Amino acid sequence: MLTATQRFRVEWGHCDPAGIIFNPNYYIWMDSGTHALLQVAGYDLIGNTHNDDMFRGCPLVASNMEFKRPLYFGDVTLLTSRVQKFGNTSFVVVHEFTHGEDPKPVASGSEVRVWGYSDPAQPHKLVARPAPDGARELLSVEKTVDVTV
Repeated sequence: MLTATQRFRVEWGHCDPAGIIFNPNYYIWMDSGTHALLQVAGYDLIGNTHNDDMFRGCPLVASNMEFKRPLYFGDVTLLTSRVQKFGNTSFVVVHEFTHGEDPKPVASGSEVRVWGYSDPAQPHKLVARPAPDGARELLSVEKTVDVTV
């Protein structure tokens, strides 16, 4: 499967007063990992939401995290994100955070997302639909791309 990697430096604003990462930041970074993965796959999430009046993106419907050990102010973590599996209207993205040369994760998590569209009968309501044409193929390519800026 396509894999996106990116590095994040733990900044002071990511930490509690003791300089230890505040865990909700991992969820923000996982969201970034999913969006980066879609982008490097060639699936223009932003463009598609602007060009398709019914498409509303890939809303998150479930997530989880497991924390192994903390990160601290100044640490650099490597996030690795890839699709683990596809359902009919959903897909699961797995994320792993490592630090330094240690291959063991400091944290890992997953997200379940759906392809979200407006319900034609109730435009304010979202409904899950099958993946757009080509999306599965784009996310199934065997390569790793570093998207760190």
